[in-house]
Amino acid sequence: MIRINKKLVQSRKLVITCFYLSVTVMLIISGYGLSMSADNYKKYQKIIIGDVLVNTEFPFKGSINLVTYLMIFSLVSWFTAIKIFEDNIITIVICAYELFYNFTVWNSIITDNLISGYFAPNKELINYPKPDTPWNLSFATQMFLAALIITSHSFYTMTKSKNTDL
Repeated sequence: MIRINKKLVQSRKLVITCFYLSVTVMLIISGYGLSMSADNYKKYQKIIIGDVLVNTEFPFKGSINLVTYLMIFSLVSWFTAIKIFEDNIITIVICAYELFYNFTVWNSIITDNLISGYFAPNKELINYPKPDTPWNLSFATQMFLAALIITSHSFYTMTKSKNTDL
């Protein structure tokens, strides 16, 4: 039986709700800005990107400009999205680090061996992370590259729109 921490589930639901709320507000503000900009273009045959959002105060004259709301909700959207997908992002970062580490070590060993007149890059080993069980560097580098590509593609697939008709 799996026990799910209710506070963790509630916290995740709150983060997801904040994300969707902030994205909705961003879309409303952006839609309003586009609509008003289109009207201004029809009237004056000129458009200044963002001018409508800078000059529109909400909820009443003398209060906050729409561009400020857009900035705030953009930040909220970004940080909540990062929180929602943090496990995937951590995996991508770890894979990228391992890949660059392996390539750096592999290139160093190959360079050292080339100076000594020896070249066999597929025979190179590294005794990390466990000295008693070395890794073939060619294997480690290629497998971590595959893991990075798979993880990145998975992250992309999970975050892209489900609507394929566009």
